[in-house]
Amino acid sequence: MTKNAQLHWGIRLGAVATLAAGLALAGCGKKEGTGSVESSGSKTTVDIRAKGSDTLIQLATAWAEAYRKVSPNVFVNASGGGTGTGVAALENNTTDICDASREMKPEERAKVKQVTGKDVKEFTVAYDALAVYSHPSNPIKEISVEELREIWAEGGSITSWDQVNPAIKGKIVLFGRQNNSGTYDYFREHVCGKKEGKQREFRGGISEMNGSAEVVENVAKTSLGLGYSGMGYKTPNVNWLKVSNKKGEPGIEPGTDVARTGKYPIARKLYLYTAGEPTGEVKAYIDWILSPTGQKIVEQEGFVPLK
Repeated sequence: MTKNAQLHWGIRLGAVATLAAGLALAGCGKKEGTGSVESSGSKTTVDIRAKGSDTLIQLATAWAEAYRKVSPNVFVNASGGGTGTGVAALENNTTDICDASREMKPEERAKVKQVTGKDVKEFTVAYDALAVYSHPSNPIKEISVEELREIWAEGGSITSWDQVNPAIKGKIVLFGRQNNSGTYDYFREHVCGKKEGKQREFRGGISEMNGSAEVVENVAKTSLGLGYSGMGYKTPNVNWLKVSNKKGEPGIEPGTDVARTGKYPIARKLYLYTAGEPTGEVKAYIDWILSPTGQKIVEQEGFVPLK
C-alpha cells in the first residue's frame, strides 16, 4: 500500500469511528432512573423515579406534572403501591425517591445502608389528618380513638353500630388498607395501639383495599360502612367524623391547623426518603417541592403544607 493510500484509509477509519461514537452518545441521551444528567446534542433529559405511598400518589403526580413546566427536560415517574413498596425499592436501589406516609423503620434504614453504602435522608414534605369516613346516611358525627380501637383491633368489643349509637342497627362494615401501606401501619400503631406492651393487630373480616381512594369509594357505597384514609381523599359522597382521644371529649374535625399542630388525634407527617444526600436534578426537584410553589400544590391537593 502506498503512503498516500495509507493516509486515505486512515482518514476513512477515523470518520467511521467518529460516526460510531456520535451514534452511541445519541443513544444515551436519556438517563434511566438515576437522576443524573446526560446530554444529547443540545438537549439534556433526566428520569427521576418516585415510588411508594398511595396516600401520596395524587400529590406526587401533581408535583410531577407541575415540575415538567418548570424543568421540561426532567421526567418524574411517580408510582404507588404503598409505602412498603417504596421502601423496598429504595432498599434495592431501584428508585430515586421513596414516598412514605410513615417513618422508615431502623431495620429498613439499615438495609438501605447495607445495599447502597449511604445513610437514608428524610424530608418532611406535608402533614395529613387521617380521616375516619362514614356513609352520608349515618347520623353519627363524631367518635373517639377509644371506640375506634374497639372497632378495629383484634379482640375489640364493638362490632355493631348500636354499640356506638343505639339508634343505628346493623353490623359495622370495615374498609381498610393492605399491609404494605404506610396508612395501614400508622392506623394500626396509633389506633389499634398496644395491649400489655404488645402491638394489637387488626381484627379479621376487614375488606382491604389497594389504595386510599378505593377505601372512600367503598364507604360511599355501603350504608353501614366505616373506613380510614387521608383527608385529601374526601368526596361529597362520604362524611368524615370528628375524632376525640377519649369518649365524651369534644371531637375535632380534620383540618389544616389541627393537623399541623398535632391537635387532631390521628394527624401525621408525610415524607420523602433518599439513599444519601440527594444531588443534581433529584436535589433540585426536592428543593422545589419544599418551596412555596411546591407547598401550594400540597394545599391544592387537600393536604396540609409545612407553613
